[in-house]
Amino acid sequence: MSALSSLTDLIERLSDARVLCVGDVMLDRYVMGEVERISPEAPIPVLRVERETTMLGGAGNVASNIAALGGGGHFIAVVGDDAAGAEITRLLADLKTIHADLMTQNGRHTTLKTRFIGANQQMMRADVESTTALDASTQSQLL
Repeated sequence: MSALSSLTDLIERLSDARVLCVGDVMLDRYVMGEVERISPEAPIPVLRVERETTMLGGAGNVASNIAALGGGGHFIAVVGDDAAGAEITRLLADLKTIHADLMTQNGRHTTLKTRFIGANQQMMRADVESTTALDASTQSQLL
């Protein structure tokens, strides 16, 4: 049996897999457009935004990949009580083979990584995230 057919067999068997995924979930946002000029305020490019898209990042990307390969399972993570947390909840609900248990910690920022892309080149990334430990109540709920 060739290595390629072995890999194909393993991928096909993933539809029977049930995976527990626990980790840091984040929202990856891509802001894309064209750069046609430099700002008069500073020597930086001006991005004319044409479209935006979001997708699951971090452990959420793992859950998304499991579902895309036909597998299923359980996903556990913590989000903040904010728009990024709500978007993550919506995106996870679209993964029909993944059961998501999201805990919400009030006052915590859901990790959001925004990439600005012009002419297929990433120009900058802006991050919003909490770097403090989860509060005791959330830790207990998570366990």
